Amino acid sequence: MHKYVIFIKNDGSKVIDKESVTPSFVKEMKQRGFRKHHTEIEAENEKEAITKLNENSEGYLNSLREFSGSVFICSVCVIIMALIYFFS
Repeated sequence: MHKYVIFIKNDGSKVIDKESVTPSFVKEMKQRGFRKHHTEIEAENEKEAITKLNENSEGYLNSLREFSGSVFICSVCVIIMALIYFFS
């Protein structure tokens, strides 16, 4: 398996084999408006790397969505308890 580095831009992304990424290449990509994704993906090919990245991102977004819902429910409960405390 190869390790791939992902560079992301608003309108696209690039998947590059980690062995071919040099500091000058990273600098060039930043000048073109890309940013390096914080994780490296281990995959057989570029297409599989993109698929794995999308799966990881989807899992992260689902976790964040669940956490946000839990925080919202807790916040509502705290507000209701505060209102009951102040008005009683």
